[in-house]
Amino acid sequence: MFDYKKFETDLVAAMENTLRNWAEEYDDLYIMSLDCARDMTSVGFIANTQQHLEEEADADDEDYWYYKYCEDEWELFEAGGQAKEISIYMKQYIEENDVRFTNPDTFEFTEEFEAHCDQMIDACEQAVRRLRQSVHQDFPKLLLAFNIREYLDAEARAVFFASVNNKEASQEYAVHLEDFE
Repeated sequence: MFDYKKFETDLVAAMENTLRNWAEEYDDLYIMSLDCARDMTSVGFIANTQQHLEEEADADDEDYWYYKYCEDEWELFEAGGQAKEISIYMKQYIEENDVRFTNPDTFEFTEEFEAHCDQMIDACEQAVRRLRQSVHQDFPKLLLAFNIREYLDAEARAVFFASVNNKEASQEYAVHLEDFE
């Protein structure tokens, strides 16, 4: 049985450590995202700095929102260290349950996998919420996000973003979501 609570707690610690390490080197972090693989075998942390954003696009550029909110264009990515340790046990669990999680005839995910996926998403979202609480005093303006590429739709991403960020940023994110999705 996968320990979702341990997973959540490990994510919080790993994200906080990564954030604090990045903050020692970069004083203009404005956003951090938890990125989870659709097959639930790995996680990574992605962040961007104001300087990198300004190097990519001016605020009045047509593609500004793309560079501001699209994780693929951000400067910092961490999949090693604690993220790698978490990914190892995520992948191990999937491999141990391959027969239950993948239909051998269609190679599609099973309902059992989808139930696991739902619990993983809940744990990831809760981890980001807990991160918000633990770092809010030191990083009050930091925006937080959660993404599973090619899986979470725009509405789900916007709803989650609004649950962990201020109203102004949440409205901006929702209005420009199609620019960077």
